[in-house]
Amino acid sequence: MSEPVSPHVEVAAYVLGKLEADEVAAFEAHLAGCADCQRQVAELRGLPELLATATPTIPVPDPLRDRTLVAVRQAAARAGPAPAAEASVPAAEAGVSAAEVPAPVAAAPARRPWWRRRWLVVAVAAAALVAALAIPGALLLRGGGGEVTRLTLVAAEGGRGRGQVIVTRTAGGRSFDVRIQGLPPPAPGSLYELWAVNPQDTLERPQRVSLGTFTTAADGSARLTAFTAAPADRFPVVGVTLEPVDGNPARTGPRVLAPGPSG
Repeated sequence: MSEPVSPHVEVAAYVLGKLEADEVAAFEAHLAGCADCQRQVAELRGLPELLATATPTIPVPDPLRDRTLVAVRQAAARAGPAPAAEASVPAAEAGVSAAEVPAPVAAAPARRPWWRRRWLVVAVAAAALVAALAIPGALLLRGGGGEVTRLTLVAAEGGRGRGQVIVTRTAGGRSFDVRIQGLPPPAPGSLYELWAVNPQDTLERPQRVSLGTFTTAADGSARLTAFTAAPADRFPVVGVTLEPVDGNPARTGPRVLAPGPSG
């Protein structure tokens, strides 16, 4: 007889949106009366959003990713195909007359073979492992004493746009997770430049460190990560200028986003 499938194993796949429509309906019917699954779903409910929004990420080395995927394939191979149904015994050999053999009943709706479902569980676990390896440095560093600061960017000098910046201190400096909204794409021949800035910075006496250049999408959005070892006490805030692509590393263009209130 085929191995029964416990609906409890569907929790992770359900939360991560990996079930098919019929499986979602079946699991939700089970969920309505299962306190254990309700508790597990509640505990995991925020995982997809966390994995989708958490940055900056720590890149997974290719050898580690390859070993993880190999381990998934090996686990699926060890699971093997679904065991064959027990062979039926002829009525005559069982000592039962043909009249006593019950009439066949309608076949139950086909379910995904248990070994395919086991593969799904293994694959979801592997995906969670790979995602965990890419959990943002900010979260990993919190456990080790890393300091996380939230900064805002506001439109400068009557311009448009805004931004949010998550700054994470590491042993080697600071990482910046930057999200920009409402900033029009730069004109041809120019790029936006992100800076770590001293509040006393001026064009005549520049006190800023470049964190890189970027452009925005048609809807005015951009997302980027940056890193600097420049001391935080000297360059505590961030800003954005519009710079010509002329090879000059100094700031020559206008400010477009200025430091706003810290979060």
